[in-house]
Amino acid sequence: MTVAHSLNSIGSMLIKLWREKTSVRRDDWFKLVCESYEHPPVFHKGVELPGFPPDSIQINTTGKAGVGTLMEAFVFYQDCQETFAALGKPLSEVDKLLDFGVGWGRIARFFLSEMPLENIFGVDVMAEFVDICKKTFRSDNFYVTSPFPPTALPNGVFDYVVGYSVFSHLSEKACHEWMSEFHRITEPGALIALTTRGRPFFDYCESLKDKGFGGYRDALSIMFSDFDEARARYDRGEFVHSNANGVTGGGAMTSDFYGETFIPEQYAREAYAEMFFLERFLFDSSRQSHPIMFFRRR
Repeated sequence: MTVAHSLNSIGSMLIKLWREKTSVRRDDWFKLVCESYEHPPVFHKGVELPGFPPDSIQINTTGKAGVGTLMEAFVFYQDCQETFAALGKPLSEVDKLLDFGVGWGRIARFFLSEMPLENIFGVDVMAEFVDICKKTFRSDNFYVTSPFPPTALPNGVFDYVVGYSVFSHLSEKACHEWMSEFHRITEPGALIALTTRGRPFFDYCESLKDKGFGGYRDALSIMFSDFDEARARYDRGEFVHSNANGVTGGGAMTSDFYGETFIPEQYAREAYAEMFFLERFLFDSSRQSHPIMFFRRR
């Protein structure tokens, strides 16, 4: 067993112990956030929890609304919270966190369990989502950004950056430039949690061929002319990206930076090594939709 595998095994054990210790409190927090959707207003530590956009917006961005889409977000939040603690840097009320690709704030709201609202920030390329966050969170800590950095955020202010379903879409150039930006805006030792497409997604997309679903699913089924070759590149540790017609996001998500992205562990470990150390590549397909890459800033 390699040193990396040994550390991952120890980390997994610590996460399991942390989850067992905190499961009741975590479940209560999830129920409280769900209550803020179903029966607002709901307060936590004397502060009203953020509201929600219309169900139509939630469904258009995540495929679900309400409790269904919150569960996926909660799993990512819990994995971040537990892994940050296992890596020796638990979330606290003095820390500052940036939600990269914040959308309508589905992920960011869960971190209010540990952090005050004034310490949670978000950026997104979609101005309408930033407006939703400003309104529902009642905060000006949300900013529109261009597809490529820099941002107007100051140097070295963040302890954490999280990004759910963002690096699963960005081009190789965009990923590298944003990692450089994260290095600029975080302090040494900061932790970064980013999801990417996992290897099983190749199989899912290929299984959609000739099914006639239409739209995005049909585009996924033909985004690679040779799925075996794409899988082989992934297995060699290469960055795999498709910006084929239909898999770009439309609107502000243009094909020069947006599509479908598969980042293997080997690439994540080596490509950003001058700026970040890959602490953990976490993927449990029974629990997570996307692998999570946990980096520590050098």
